[in-house]
Amino acid sequence: MFVLVLAGTAVRGDLVLTNYTAARPLKVMAVGDSITDDCSINGAWRLYLQPLLQTNGYAFTNVGRWVSTATGPFTETRHEGICGAVIGFPGMFGYHGYPTASNYALGTVADALTNTTPDLFLIDLGVNDMGYGRDPWFTATNELSALLDLMFARAPAAHIVVGKPTTISHASIGSPPYYTYSTNMPAFGAAIQSLVNLRHAQGQNVFVADLFSAVNGATMLQSDGTHPNPAGLIAMAGEWASRIAALTVRTDRVVTPFIAAGSTWKYSDQGLDLGTNWAQPSYDDSGWAEGVARLGYNTPGIATTISAGPVSTNKYITTYFRLTFVVPAGVHYTNLNLRINRADAVGVWLNGGEITRMNLPTGAISALTLASTVQTGDAPSTYFPTNLPIPYLPAGVNVLAVELHKFAPNFPWLSFDLELFGQGDYAPPVPPLTASLNGASVGLAWPAANGTGFVLLAGTNLAQTSAWSPVAGPYSLAGGSYEYTAPVNPTLPAEYYTLIYAGSSAPGSRVVQGPPSNAPEVPPSLSEK
Repeated sequence: MFVLVLAGTAVRGDLVLTNYTAARPLKVMAVGDSITDDCSINGAWRLYLQPLLQTNGYAFTNVGRWVSTATGPFTETRHEGICGAVIGFPGMFGYHGYPTASNYALGTVADALTNTTPDLFLIDLGVNDMGYGRDPWFTATNELSALLDLMFARAPAAHIVVGKPTTISHASIGSPPYYTYSTNMPAFGAAIQSLVNLRHAQGQNVFVADLFSAVNGATMLQSDGTHPNPAGLIAMAGEWASRIAALTVRTDRVVTPFIAAGSTWKYSDQGLDLGTNWAQPSYDDSGWAEGVARLGYNTPGIATTISAGPVSTNKYITTYFRLTFVVPAGVHYTNLNLRINRADAVGVWLNGGEITRMNLPTGAISALTLASTVQTGDAPSTYFPTNLPIPYLPAGVNVLAVELHKFAPNFPWLSFDLELFGQGDYAPPVPPLTASLNGASVGLAWPAANGTGFVLLAGTNLAQTSAWSPVAGPYSLAGGSYEYTAPVNPTLPAEYYTLIYAGSSAPGSRVVQGPPSNAPEVPPSLSEK
């Protein structure tokens, strides 16, 4: 027996690029402190963000009351950064005509929104708040939350990207120096993530940019340990641009956020060696614990404390995590971008196959395999990126599984979280797939006129399309159709087929040659022969 799986449609949403033109540009307001203002370097990160947005098709203009010096191609000079700014009352440093006590964003942004309504806010605030020793959770959940309320009250349709601020671990400014309160910054970042996730779940267009991870405190800051140098500003611009891309709908390519930082994971923290079966989609994790990331212990910003074991000097080496995510139909995904918080090391599995590892040795690993190096300084709170080409990504439910390894059993901390984005483009409409029985064989066919770039995917379990495999052929071209013939064995389980788009220009992915490089379609209905 065999079954044809019909295709569904793609999921889209958020900031629609085609809504903005030169006549009606996207209005962007950069809100921040001296890292956004010109107090350190003219134009700051805005200098480098402008060409990134322009070359990626954004018709935009920057808005705000303050104006940087235009230099060369840097022309979008308006902004709402104010040196020394904090989020809530009282201010700590006067600037741009604001007395010291009045230089706080809840007051200054209200003034800035009197005569303009931005479409997109980029917020980089908190370095001064944390450097002055303010409480990270109160600052996020009360003052930053109130700032979001203010922005939505004045610009209800706006999108807001909130930055996790850059490190203050090296900051020598202030009295006492900002580095005195350096552990407040990762806690503040975690509080921001929690706030954004809550607001997003409520339907608000609020997102996170992880500036803390983007800017390396050892190499990307000026001598004051606070303000980014040009390399740091370039890294900030890249992070803003990637987050803007993730919330933008465009016609030529897709960036889909699959897993947000701070998501809820299943986990096993009992010190067991689970082999490799635990990473399979069919594995029963119903008995595992569940908690919000970051997960771990003894490091700032942990949301869920997991077990280290009964002996403090001989902690469990490996902890296991699992999470499902849904891939939309009609999208041709070619890459996965992962940002992984991993103190100290991880192996990552997708639908039962290992796709990457960080800070682990090569070869076979077990529950007793130690991380190659220890994560110290800002590293336990940093999210490390990796970009992976993928042969195909099944539509529907997928399973991501992660094993987290310590550097040594007596080391005091552990931390894990993960973000996952899919990158690709929209697949063309799926051509009709027909089937016919001919004795002990089944013939499958689809029109050649609109079928170039499609290949077959086959499997025996509709509930686990992630385990389906590409059908390598041979395919033939006859009578205006691509055709494939397969034997039918009535003693074996039913086999299901779907067409997936692999892209006619992808190496090895032409219909007449072999394996696909994208996602199969979600089956909204079934047709059985």
